[in-house]
Amino acid sequence: MAGVLSPEVQDRKASEKAADVHISVRNVEKVYRSQRGSVVALENVSLDVAKGEFVSILGPSGCGKSTLLKCIAGLEPLSGGEIFVSRQRVAEPPKDLGVVFQRDILFDWRTVLDNVLVTVEFLGLKRRGYEARARSLLTTYGLAGYENRYPWELSGGQRQRVAICRAMVHDPQFLLMDEPFGALDALTRDELNLELQNRWFADRKTIIFITHGIAEAVFLSDRVIVMGRNPGRIIADVKIDLPRPRGVALRDTPAFTAYTGRMRAIMDDANAGITHAGVLS
Repeated sequence: MAGVLSPEVQDRKASEKAADVHISVRNVEKVYRSQRGSVVALENVSLDVAKGEFVSILGPSGCGKSTLLKCIAGLEPLSGGEIFVSRQRVAEPPKDLGVVFQRDILFDWRTVLDNVLVTVEFLGLKRRGYEARARSLLTTYGLAGYENRYPWELSGGQRQRVAICRAMVHDPQFLLMDEPFGALDALTRDELNLELQNRWFADRKTIIFITHGIAEAVFLSDRVIVMGRNPGRIIADVKIDLPRPRGVALRDTPAFTAYTGRMRAIMDDANAGITHAGVLS
């Protein structure tokens, strides 16, 4: 019958799809237990992220966004389920991972260049082989000439740029970013959104980006995962079909406004107990 794929073609397409998955989260649960009782931080969370995809996770405080990120990074043990990165089960932090947190966590007694190279030292790699890349990244992020300065001499935006360079210096295959621009002013945040997008567009790393900002999530992402709380769970998976590269002016367009309005509606529905299943486009 026309339009029906043969079993062989179906198997091949399924294999191609599986090969394209970089990060796979399967039925993950996370429960924190104490003498005062148990708190379910994550319940039955499943998610696939393709190679080179930019996925944002959006949701209110306390919905488990950061907990999920730590589980993917191998920094938190699971209470149930499994997580795979490049088909390898996550039991510890993967070596091809870069992480950027909301706080830059720079060492004030080390220069900018030495802070960027901390990851190289931690992984037991030869510093000399990565100095050129570190300097190149600093130039890309507007920090050429700052190599020998110290963190206390930098602005908040400059410090966060150093943190991003540090996460990328060993050329990881995927980045986990936990509200990296949340503490910055609006103008600096816009600048870093553009810089991050341009860098991602150039090298297509797989990125999972945690944010509270609806506009930020829509601007940066291929898909936006919306989480609800009590317990933390996925309530919607929205594909963002907007042209790239994206400029700040895009935020004033009807298409962009439609996406942000949809996100707000989904989050309002979540507060009312309504869940949006599946991938929405």
